[in-house]
Amino acid sequence: MKKMRTLMCGLLAAGTILGAGATSAMAAEVTEANPGANLETAFTFEYKNDPTYTVTIPSAVTLTEEGTEVEIIAENVENLDGKHVSITFEGTDKFREQMVLEGKTESGRSASLRYQFIMEDGSVFETTGDARDLVGTELVSFTEDGTATMTVKPVLSGSSSIIKGVTYTGSVTYGISLAE
Repeated sequence: MKKMRTLMCGLLAAGTILGAGATSAMAAEVTEANPGANLETAFTFEYKNDPTYTVTIPSAVTLTEEGTEVEIIAENVENLDGKHVSITFEGTDKFREQMVLEGKTESGRSASLRYQFIMEDGSVFETTGDARDLVGTELVSFTEDGTATMTVKPVLSGSSSIIKGVTYTGSVTYGISLAE
């Protein structure tokens, strides 16, 4: 009985090894008509360079009534593999990510004014008061080295909270990523 159990275990193990070997090596088909065929698998692998790019956006800009040009520069753009470098609006330092500049008078009264981005093609980006309405919006993109210019302009009409003699401040956060 012990010999029979050992023999059965040995046969099961051999069958498992032979079965696994036969199925894992099959890359083509050998038939009775072609019994001596050599089986082969061709492999390819392209080890691509990682994408590279450098994006430069000014860290501070002083606005004028007519608007101030702001350059976004992309350099060393290489190996994008069909993608593009995307610069998006991700928010501001104000409530609901609004494009607003704020300041105070000498007496401490609060003052605020809106601003907008005017793109090279004439399109205008500005927040409307809806919460986070521009977050994630692509402003410019690059597939090669280049410069995109937008004009940042204060909106000096339509608000009673705009007061002359006040220094208004605010900031924008941009997202920079590789996109499809």
